[in-house]
Amino acid sequence: MRRRCLLFVLAFLFPSAGEAADAAGARSGRNAWCGTARDGARDAVWAHRERRERRGVEARSLRRSLDVGQIAVVMDEGDLALVANAMDLQEAALRFSPAATGYSVSRLALPMEPDTGTRLALGDDDSRLVRLSFEFPFYGKTHSEVFVNSDGNLTFDDPDDASTARSVGRLVGGPPRVAPLLADFNPEVGGSVSVQDLRDHATVTWRAVPQFDHSDRNTLQVTLWADGRVDFVYDRELSSGIEEGVTGIAPGAGQGGLTAADFSTAAALSSGAGALAESFRTEDGLDTVAVARKFYASHPDDYHQLVVFTSRRLVASTTFAYEQNVRNSDAGIGVGDADLSADYGSGGRLESFITMDAISKYPDDLSRRFLGEDSALSVLAHEVGHRWLVNALFRDTAANSQELLGRDEVHWSFFVDTDGSFLEGNDIQPQSDGRFRTMGAGLRYSAIDQYLMGMRDASEVPPFFLVRAPSGTGDTDPGRSPQTGVTFDGTRRDVSIADVVAALGARRPAGAPWAAPFRQAFVYVAVGGPPDPAALEKVERIRAAWPAFFAQSVEGRGGVDPTLN
Repeated sequence: MRRRCLLFVLAFLFPSAGEAADAAGARSGRNAWCGTARDGARDAVWAHRERRERRGVEARSLRRSLDVGQIAVVMDEGDLALVANAMDLQEAALRFSPAATGYSVSRLALPMEPDTGTRLALGDDDSRLVRLSFEFPFYGKTHSEVFVNSDGNLTFDDPDDASTARSVGRLVGGPPRVAPLLADFNPEVGGSVSVQDLRDHATVTWRAVPQFDHSDRNTLQVTLWADGRVDFVYDRELSSGIEEGVTGIAPGAGQGGLTAADFSTAAALSSGAGALAESFRTEDGLDTVAVARKFYASHPDDYHQLVVFTSRRLVASTTFAYEQNVRNSDAGIGVGDADLSADYGSGGRLESFITMDAISKYPDDLSRRFLGEDSALSVLAHEVGHRWLVNALFRDTAANSQELLGRDEVHWSFFVDTDGSFLEGNDIQPQSDGRFRTMGAGLRYSAIDQYLMGMRDASEVPPFFLVRAPSGTGDTDPGRSPQTGVTFDGTRRDVSIADVVAALGARRPAGAPWAAPFRQAFVYVAVGGPPDPAALEKVERIRAAWPAFFAQSVEGRGGVDPTLN
């Protein structure tokens, strides 16, 4: 299940239809998501590697990016898209056989085994531990138990019940996994998941399980054999419209790299010591790594962040915009050290990549709230803030608590008083009758935001609060979208900056007003032809208005510099 973030509905077809869909989604207030995820940059790197390997030798780019004023224009030449790939394994069967350090795969004619075993009570984004009656060898280790995950896959050592992207990066970078189809399935509302152990093999069947928020029916099966073989069998009842999914096997933690597959043929494929996988999607996506690398082919490595708009919609229909955290060395913000900048073509300066997507989605009036509580500039502020936000915990008695976190555990909870942070939560005010009321949202970077961004000392962060056990409102999901005018009951729990530091450790570097601005490059990706001058003019107006908006939002404690050299 993906929890709502910004506001968007309807699928992308063409730029004009996409623009109409964006407006309809904004008016209806349905199905809203920010696509930022903790491992977004990692997933992007693996998606880029799969695309590059599938294409064979990388096509030589004929055009470098060019500057139009302060906007870098990158032309797509068929080298920047993650092309749609419909699920095509209906009535197919695959066998993965141990070979040297990894596996080889072949197509076979295998029937589905009867799913007469134990039915598992799996909900949406759920896992169950199953003990095997045999030792199953997998990439050099043996396993006597396996986690059955509702999203069409099995994992070893750890469960995977996350609601993040069902991507090749998640398959490769997560726990050891066999995935007949890692996709956003929801057995809570339909179908069944069962397991049958017959001593020399165990079979797990997903029967007539729909995708989340869909009415389709998907039937597939995986069998683990005691000799290490793995069989995937697919029924005719399998949707070709899998929004996002991946099929394959992986040793986990990115070990051994990735072999990109086309399982519709599966001719002479071997995994080596790494993963063997094919991804599926119903819509084209943006290869953010390829965009960055093409940008750096003609621009210096002088930017902390790339802010990318496109000529047409290139994000999933359930996403509006997103950020990928490329490099981090800041301590005390809830994020570990990481550096994927080299994959993005940077020598270590790039920290973050933002996909704002189609410029047509944004109104001409940059201050008009068109996505729930958000304007064009506050959407940008939301995604820029994800470079540091939100991964905050706090010490609650003797344990660390995640109650500050809302949607996908990278936004503030709806029930946290954030003074109306761009990163969600609300400006919540206690009422005279003991209840609470939201008074504003999407207004500023709050004091705790500024601390985590490194521009405010801990001594300058006043206490804030969350509301526990909320009631009296129809939706008590902490991941719900911010909304002004909501009244609810609950128990107030004050949180001090000392509570946050106790859970995350002290911020390093310590917070103080920024000595230098945060360098950004605004990039426009033109797909299907030359850039539209009107589109570039709108991107320029957003870019030109952004520094003053940012400075006001942080009370002058920091600045951004969105100029090209």
